[in-house]
Amino acid sequence: MTSLDVFIGVVSYQGSKFSISQGPEGLAALLSREFESLSLTSVVVVNTEDRFDPATLTITEHTVQACLSAQIALDGRWAAFLDRPRSLKGLATSGLRSAKRLQQRFRSPGVGMVRRLLNIEISHLDLMRAGLESGAPWVLIMEDDAATLNVVDCAAGLKGLTQHTDRLAYANVSESFTPAELGIGHLLVEVPDISWAGSVPRKVTSSIRPATNTVCAILYEREFLVSLVKALDALPMEPVVPIDWKLNLALMALFREGTFRSRECWFVEPGPIDQLSMR
Repeated sequence: MTSLDVFIGVVSYQGSKFSISQGPEGLAALLSREFESLSLTSVVVVNTEDRFDPATLTITEHTVQACLSAQIALDGRWAAFLDRPRSLKGLATSGLRSAKRLQQRFRSPGVGMVRRLLNIEISHLDLMRAGLESGAPWVLIMEDDAATLNVVDCAAGLKGLTQHTDRLAYANVSESFTPAELGIGHLLVEVPDISWAGSVPRKVTSSIRPATNTVCAILYEREFLVSLVKALDALPMEPVVPIDWKLNLALMALFREGTFRSRECWFVEPGPIDQLSMR
């Protein structure tokens, strides 16, 4: 039996305007075919299920407001964790931008959007668990708005990253926000002995604290993902916040526990995967 090198999970839903991601011309399928040419075995799993059970949480307008308030509060905690420079304290970060977008969308219908956030969270976790169950040493989780202009470069570069199982915890590989927009430039140092293996000039940087871009496309190392899923499972369902923020909460907890003592968080700049919904 052939062992699996990479599990590719795609978070989507029925009726998505990015439904191309669910089929043979989607990024996941294109990457899988390109991986094959690079002698990497992979499997693609697309999750479009509505798994939210209304019996687990009654969503009200109070739930909606609590969601918005929690995001703004979490942005402050995350900024403190990242030790953003004073000049960046007022930066419109991804969290605040997300809150503003949500605020506009929540006006009608707010309850439906909270349900959608919960479904996205459940989908990410389901795919993470499926990735672990597959036995693959690497798990690439993407949302359906992930795309690339150069799949050959993307696949070759990702393969290069998978050569560092003993060192890498996870790699942010989407071009969603820039480091300046995220307020993390002061945390990033170029990794001198690691180069992007694709054909497009990119640099690989390491963050001295675990940081994130968005969850559009993240490559996880298996052993680290085991710890991450446990940390995510330990978080309460309420207040409901986007999976991006749930991930940040889990990363802060793992950092406090010392999980990152021998592992690194990498960013590829510019990211080989574009987030279409941010454009």
